[in-house]
Amino acid sequence: MATPFIEAKVNGSAVRDGFYNRLVSASIVDNAEDIADTCELTFDDADNAVAIPPAGAKLQLDFGYRPGGAAKMGLFEIEKPKIRGGSGGEFITLSGRSTDMRKAVKEPADEHFDDMSAGEIVRQLADRHGYDAKVSESFDQLVIPYIARTNQSTADFLSRLARRTGAQFSIKDGKFLFLEPGILAPITIDKAECTSWSFSIEPRPTYGNAKAGWYDRTTNTVQTTTAETGLEGPSKTLRTTYATKEEAEAAARSEAARQAAKTGSGSITMAGRTDILAGTTINATGFRKEASGLWYVKSVRHQFSNGYTVQISLEATKEGKKA
Repeated sequence: MATPFIEAKVNGSAVRDGFYNRLVSASIVDNAEDIADTCELTFDDADNAVAIPPAGAKLQLDFGYRPGGAAKMGLFEIEKPKIRGGSGGEFITLSGRSTDMRKAVKEPADEHFDDMSAGEIVRQLADRHGYDAKVSESFDQLVIPYIARTNQSTADFLSRLARRTGAQFSIKDGKFLFLEPGILAPITIDKAECTSWSFSIEPRPTYGNAKAGWYDRTTNTVQTTTAETGLEGPSKTLRTTYATKEEAEAAARSEAARQAAKTGSGSITMAGRTDILAGTTINATGFRKEASGLWYVKSVRHQFSNGYTVQISLEATKEGKKA
């Protein structure tokens, strides 16, 4: 039978056995998009002998099973500790945020970009901040005539660019990721593998399509492009008038996908798996028909405490869910 384990390094050095002997629980939250991943570790501090790493120390955490190997779960920068106690004992909790979200990426700035593809913009900003970039080919072909960044951080600006172009933007493992949704094959999860689950299918009225306008210089008129949500409902018209038909089409598709995502949400808890990542999709099988099928993974909480479990937070994909 496979046995779960955790491995840790502080500033590149392996921790001592006392770290594991006193560890009560460890959790990592893997978030999609531009939200920083986080970690939290709680230790039994009965004799006040737990050594507290200095603020800013780099903590690497790996989870895995024996027999087998470990998977790197992230590199985190330690923040201030929390100390608590009472009749149940004394404890220290260390929390951290992913080092992928460096301070400079969150600082606001003003600039603009002219006649550049979305991919070129992403790569330029990634290089400026010392990151690599991975961009889907379609965004290298999508030219943005003009876009301004006004008092926005790089992370916020690229999130806005992603919404405008229908991309998924995140910062993981030292890379700016600007990818088409659904680029990775879905992971199948059957009801029999789950210890608990909860799904909600939204009955409220939804939009049947999204419309975006673009300025046609040849006719000196504003034209409209439409993207279907596949659901029943009125039209959602975007306020922005885009410079090109291609940009308007991308914005309409992105808005249609956002509206479809509002039609369902859910959560699954199961035995720990390191291959389930935020920003990917799962194929839920064995559930009643309303809950089965494809779901987008919004976040994954990896929990190590008397075993290893994952809690997967879900939302509907661009195809939407119907009650």
